[in-house]
Amino acid sequence: MAIFKLTTKKLLLSNGQRLEAGMNVEIPYNSTTFPWGSSTVKAEVQRQMKMKYNVDFPTGFINANNLNVEKL
Repeated sequence: MAIFKLTTKKLLLSNGQRLEAGMNVEIPYNSTTFPWGSSTVKAEVQRQMKMKYNVDFPTGFINANNLNVEKL
């Protein structure tokens, strides 16, 4: 089981919410590569952002353009 650390690359604005560059969450996944297209993983990223920062991270922002992925 791998743990991936996702970090926002830049300031993101959505529905009056501010997502600062450098916000990060750690997501466990049973693979060696991060699955960008998985709706289950996107939901987990949203849940982790809500728990840690109390922001609703839009699923449309969960992509390689906005997030940096590091395998821990």
